[in-house]
Amino acid sequence: MSSRGETSLIDMKYAPKALQKMFIVAGILIILGTFNVYSSTYYMNMESGVSPYSHILRHLVFLAVSVVFAFILSRVNYHIIRKGAFLWCVLTLLLLGLVMVAGRTVNGATRWIALGPISLQPSEIAKVTGLIWAASSLAKKVDANMSMSIIWHVLKPFVHMGSHKKGDSFGAMFRYFAPLLFPFIMAVLVLKQPDMGTAGMILLFPALLYVIAGMPVLEILLGAAGAFAVFVVLAFAMPYRMQRIIILFEPEKYAQGIGYQTMQSLIAVGSGGLLGQGMGEGLSKFLYLPEQYTDFAYAVFSQEYGFIGSVALLVLYLAFMWYGLSVGRKLKQTYPALLVYGLTLLISVQALINIAMVIGLFPVTGIPLPFISFGGTSLLMNIAALGLIWGTATQSLRESDELERRQRIAAMEGRPLTFGELSGSVYGKRRSY
Repeated sequence: MSSRGETSLIDMKYAPKALQKMFIVAGILIILGTFNVYSSTYYMNMESGVSPYSHILRHLVFLAVSVVFAFILSRVNYHIIRKGAFLWCVLTLLLLGLVMVAGRTVNGATRWIALGPISLQPSEIAKVTGLIWAASSLAKKVDANMSMSIIWHVLKPFVHMGSHKKGDSFGAMFRYFAPLLFPFIMAVLVLKQPDMGTAGMILLFPALLYVIAGMPVLEILLGAAGAFAVFVVLAFAMPYRMQRIIILFEPEKYAQGIGYQTMQSLIAVGSGGLLGQGMGEGLSKFLYLPEQYTDFAYAVFSQEYGFIGSVALLVLYLAFMWYGLSVGRKLKQTYPALLVYGLTLLISVQALINIAMVIGLFPVTGIPLPFISFGGTSLLMNIAALGLIWGTATQSLRESDELERRQRIAAMEGRPLTFGELSGSVYGKRRSY
C-alpha cells in the first residue's frame, strides 16, 4: 500500500455517490435539529430564569465535539477499531456498572454519570460498541461459510450427543452466539436502570445482523415471534410499562393522568395542520408538552412545520436508510458491510420508532430522535456512527480496489493467484484482510 493510500483514508475517490448523499441527508437532519432544539427550549429556559440560549449553546458545543470526534474516527484504520472491539465493550460495561453505583437519577431512572456540568449516558455508547463487537464476531462466521441457522446450532449438540467433534459440542453452540454476548450483557444492565427501550435497541441491531448474514426466513419469523413474546412479558412485568401499552388504545381516556404525555404529543402533531404554525411559533413547547426537546422533539417539529414538514422529515430518514444500505451492498468484505448495515439501521430504525411513539403508534420509551433531539451522548454517538460509516466504507472500498489491481497485475505477469485472491471479491467469501 502506498504512503498516500495510508494517509488519505477519506479519499473522495472511494466515497460512492450513495455515501455522499447519505451524508448530505445527515447534514440536513443536523441543521433541522439545531433549529428545533432552539425553538423547543428558549421559552423553557426563560421560564426557568436562565439564558434563552442555554440549551442551544450546549447543543452547539456537543455538535462541534461530535463532528471532531467523528472526523478522527473516520481517519482511524477500521482494522484497529475492529481489533479493539473486545476492549470497547469491556470499557462500556465498566461505565454501565459505574451508573449502577454512582449514577444520577432523573424521573426515577438512573442512566447518567455526572461529569461536572455535563452528563454521560453509557447506554448510548453501548448501542455502537455492541454493534462493533457483533459485526466483528459474526463476520468471522460468515467468512468461514458457517450456516446462519440458529435452530440447527441449538439442536446440533443434542443430535450429536456423545460426539467428540469440536463443532458438535455445547461449547461450539455458545461460540456461535458470541456476537450477541456483549450486547446481551449490556442490555441486561441497561434494563436494570430501568430502560427497557434502550435495552431492546442494544440487542435488536446485533440480532438483525444475523438476518442480514443469511438467517433462514422461517427462523426470522420465529425469532420475531419470540422477541415479541419477550417484549410482552417484560412490558407487563412492571405496572408503569403496562400502563404505557394501555395508553396506546385509549390515550384520551387518561389525558389528565398517565396519558398526558401522549395526548399532548398528539395535540401538537395534529394542530400543525398542513403547513404548520411556523418555525418557532408552535404553542405546545410553552410548558404544555413534557420532554419537548428530547424524546418528543418530533411533536414540536410537526406542529411548527405541519404535515408536509413532518412527512419530509420522515422521508429524510428513509432516504438515509436507503443510501446507507446501498453503501453496505457495495462493500466486498464482510465486516465492513455488516458494520455499515448495522450503524445505518441503528440511526434510521430508531428514528422510525421515535416517530411512531410521538404519533401514538408505539409505547412511550426513552429513544430520542437521531440528530433532532437534544442530547449530549446521543448526539455524540450518532455522529460518531457517521464517522465510522465513512471511514469503514471508504477504506474497505480502497482495499478492494487495490486487491483487484494486484490480481490484474498478477494475471498479466502469469503468476498463479491464491485461492484467497480469487475469492476476495465474491460475497460470502469476502476477505477479512
